[in-house]
Amino acid sequence: MDKRLRHIGLLRCFAAAAKHQSYSDAAEELAISQAAVSQQIRSLEQQLMVKLFKRNGRAMLLTSQGKTLQDYVNKAFSLLSEGFDRVQVEPEAGVLNVTTGLSFASIWLVPRLWRFSALHPSVTVKVFVSAELENVKHSELDVAIRQGDKIDHTVYNELLFTDPVFPVCSPNLIKNNNLSSPQQIGCCQLIEASGPGRFSWQNWFDTAGVAMQSSQMSWLEVSTLEMGINAVMAGQGICLAPKCLVSDLITNGLLVKPFNINIEPGQNFTLLYDQDSPRLARIQIFSRWLKQELADAGITKALLD
Repeated sequence: MDKRLRHIGLLRCFAAAAKHQSYSDAAEELAISQAAVSQQIRSLEQQLMVKLFKRNGRAMLLTSQGKTLQDYVNKAFSLLSEGFDRVQVEPEAGVLNVTTGLSFASIWLVPRLWRFSALHPSVTVKVFVSAELENVKHSELDVAIRQGDKIDHTVYNELLFTDPVFPVCSPNLIKNNNLSSPQQIGCCQLIEASGPGRFSWQNWFDTAGVAMQSSQMSWLEVSTLEMGINAVMAGQGICLAPKCLVSDLITNGLLVKPFNINIEPGQNFTLLYDQDSPRLARIQIFSRWLKQELADAGITKALLD
């Protein structure tokens, strides 16, 4: 280790003096005398053999070398603080940052979070929507719930369930179009959500054993699955969706699964978090609650079978 780092207290004193451009204000912040600040700055200047401050009236201004050192010292202390945050264990109470996709967040997760808050009022859950694979190890995010096969293997990851994916439509669409066979789907407008994790109508037609005449079909492309489901409920067409996002709507009669044909394989939902996180106790509370909610909703790993 660099011998100049043995007296890190001198750098703390320098950082305070550089911030305030005043020895007296630095002394007040550090709860030491102004003379002690002056002595420590002098000692640091002697070690480095360079002048760090110059007096301008009552102010102590940084020299060019002092400004350079200030940049590095601030970065170093910021990095140390980040390191302390990463290893210092936090209590169960506090904030928990969760990231997931827009559709899963708005349709499934957020409407159930009131139950988590009722059970754990000391934990404040913040939900961040992202279609990207966010890094929970090197960010402010604590937990990720990801759809699809693309996951981060550098952190703990656990498959929550694999969900069947199938077409859904409104009851009126079935009635008005007299849908009775998969071949007839091509006569309706097909709604497709773009972006990561999109579902392929070609895969569904292949599974159903039906030739897909893409150029002869009517299409509506939307940016999110949630928009697609809303369009379906408005009677605009048929959309592919995972069971967990439409099961309540089907139960309530707002949507219908016209055919018992699913895309194979289904869509994976994976839980990811950093096992070395200082918020691990908080994360595990949320993880246990999430799995119980899935079980209560009839969504389990058994869907893999």
